[in-house]
Amino acid sequence: MQKEIRRYLFIGEFDSLLLGIFSKRGEVIWVSSLEEALNQTGNFTIIMIEHNTFSPKLSNELGVHYPQTPLIVSNGSDHGEPPASVRYVAFDKILSEEISREERLARTELRVEELRAVHANAKKLLILLHDHPDPDSIASALALRTLLRRNKQTAIIGHLGEKISRPENVAMIELLDIDLKALTYSKLKAYDSIALVDVQPTFFGDKLPEVDTVIDHHPMVGSYEAKFKEIRAEEGATSTILTKYLRSSQMVISERLATALLYGIKTDTITLIRDANPDDVEAFTFLYPDANLPLLRRIERAEVPPEEIKSFGQALADHWIKEGIFFVNVGRVDREYLIPKMADFGIQVKGVEWSVAFGILSNSHLVISVRNVGYVKSAGRLVRDLFREIGSAGGHRSAAKAVISLGKVRKTIGKGSQDKIKKWVTEAFTKAVTEKAEEENN
Repeated sequence: MQKEIRRYLFIGEFDSLLLGIFSKRGEVIWVSSLEEALNQTGNFTIIMIEHNTFSPKLSNELGVHYPQTPLIVSNGSDHGEPPASVRYVAFDKILSEEISREERLARTELRVEELRAVHANAKKLLILLHDHPDPDSIASALALRTLLRRNKQTAIIGHLGEKISRPENVAMIELLDIDLKALTYSKLKAYDSIALVDVQPTFFGDKLPEVDTVIDHHPMVGSYEAKFKEIRAEEGATSTILTKYLRSSQMVISERLATALLYGIKTDTITLIRDANPDDVEAFTFLYPDANLPLLRRIERAEVPPEEIKSFGQALADHWIKEGIFFVNVGRVDREYLIPKMADFGIQVKGVEWSVAFGILSNSHLVISVRNVGYVKSAGRLVRDLFREIGSAGGHRSAAKAVISLGKVRKTIGKGSQDKIKKWVTEAFTKAVTEKAEEENN
């Protein structure tokens, strides 16, 4: 694969030392006026403007002529708020590796402007989450609304599932005062623009109207159209993507939003242990000083109703281990969060590499929650291979989930009894995991 040639355009008075440094990174073109800059051909990686040469008029004309090129103003730390897609970077940072980070953020800011343009004319925007919103999706929705400079009147955050019941999620919504609406498919027609965060259209089958934006950190699932699409499967959380967007747009992140995003990253990566990459670490580090840590601890220590302790005991009474896989049948439950909690518990058992917890939610769906140790086959891929034809299924390397209607379960295995489901789930996962292990050993 041919390496991309990096080209840098410098406008104004610059020290030859700086130009020499950038000449080692790629091609450097140095001009003294806007007219000369506009006469250049080809694309540039970045355009650097000396602060005495900079003006809003210059940035506007360069933006029109080079719409996909970030603009950086040197020694501009004393300026006020910069125009869109312009960053002020002190000279000493330009001489250091920090310029690479600033360049990445500047390029991301161009994407932010594309995103804003998609929803600019929407009178009633819906930011839609998956059916059972978790901290990452809730925080990402709050961040997107902030990024689009909207409020709860002009951008509704909603989901199509049942009432949220997991204590930590309820505490997050209440303590951070996040307005989240439970919707039905019939109500979606009231919105003239829809953005999905932490989920993709295929999750909903063919029930959604046209979707304008999709921002997600799960792997691409199926084929669909959207005016703006940001799928970053390498990121451990969608909150990481939105944090980068907020940073690139040079917006002030409030304590409330920083707390939400930090918690979103923390929960989806299990405090940077599961599926986290350097972007997640950088976002976590950036948000940490501005987050309300005492409030975050209150959210994490949310109270569990005493009557639900019995459900945990009953679930553990019906567990078994086969081929290094911990299975637990949670039974019939009204609160879905009990199922992933048992999966989290199971992966801690000595000698276990996979944990599979499953239960029937509200007498309508079979929910299967999967965890693994992170260095074996991707949980998300395995669950999709097993269940994508009969339900919604997906996730990441070490955590995944499937939701299947009881009607589809009965059609697949003949009946929906507890014993029949237990046998089906056990055999399906045992075969899938052991087959993969044999493939890797050959």
